[in-house]
Amino acid sequence: MDTITITQVKKLIESYYPHIHIQQITNIQDDPIKKIWKLHSDHQSFCLKRMKKAIPVVHYTTSAQHYLHENGVLVAEIIPTIDGRLYFEHNGYGFALYEWIEGSDLNMDTNHKHACIGMQGLAQFHKGSLGFIPPSASRIYDRMGVWPEHYVKMADHLKRWKKTASTTKTDFDKVYLKYADEMIQMADQACQLLEKSCYKDWVKEIGQYGYLCHQDYGRGNALDTKNGVYILDLDNLAYDLPIRDVRKMLTEKMKTNKTWNWKQFEQLISAYTSILPLTDKQTHLLYIDLLYPHFYYSVAKYRFKKGTAGSVKKLARAYRFEKEKLAGLQKLLT
Repeated sequence: MDTITITQVKKLIESYYPHIHIQQITNIQDDPIKKIWKLHSDHQSFCLKRMKKAIPVVHYTTSAQHYLHENGVLVAEIIPTIDGRLYFEHNGYGFALYEWIEGSDLNMDTNHKHACIGMQGLAQFHKGSLGFIPPSASRIYDRMGVWPEHYVKMADHLKRWKKTASTTKTDFDKVYLKYADEMIQMADQACQLLEKSCYKDWVKEIGQYGYLCHQDYGRGNALDTKNGVYILDLDNLAYDLPIRDVRKMLTEKMKTNKTWNWKQFEQLISAYTSILPLTDKQTHLLYIDLLYPHFYYSVAKYRFKKGTAGSVKKLARAYRFEKEKLAGLQKLLT
């Protein structure tokens, strides 16, 4: 991967933002492609990011972030280039300059109060995302309407992997076979419940362009400030039902707890719905998505889709996690 020096960063700023006089540049993140620098001027600080997405995707996500900011959502403002663009290209990569947001990290995985605050911030984000129409030259991430097909596809994978495991019989495969039938049953039940749910009606009601989901919301992507919760790192925005982000956050919180704390579970949902209410049917749909063994699937796919040896310990943990939630969710679904 090509590198970029501090001197080169300074020259890029001089070229695309000549009105900003940078005094100091600090390297914050130095991944092979995605890179972040903190820039200090006389009066304020900025964040320069090199994104690892294709340019049409960068066009989509920066346009979305600009819309969100203009719509009052707490996201960083994008500083336009000298010619009024939201990003610039250099050596095939998209770069964008943002205002630097000062705040404290919300430790949503370990601190329940922080998690509730984060849920409210997520709800505000979803609420303000409605109405964004992507520019014609952009490439969007769109998951609206795909849940039924995706559920069935993942269930089919679980069944196919059972056949594979019965022939290869590694240590991982033996453990997978031990748990497979129960996980497949959960997946099949979720598929059946989804077909009877409000999913299709809700998707139809929202229309072509609805809520934007963050897809990676959690610790490191939310800052608590005096103005509220700022949400960061919008590189993976996708059109989807907002409860997908909620399901992911609830799951991560319960995984960190190492147990399903149903009192906290209810409080987190209440925190979200205090800002963006859900109907009973929509809440029921959230429970269905939580029922699906997403965590178990995500562990198993490393062995069967990505060709790694797989972790027996992680698979056993995922199984226990999925089983523990089952009784509580079954009560909520009846």
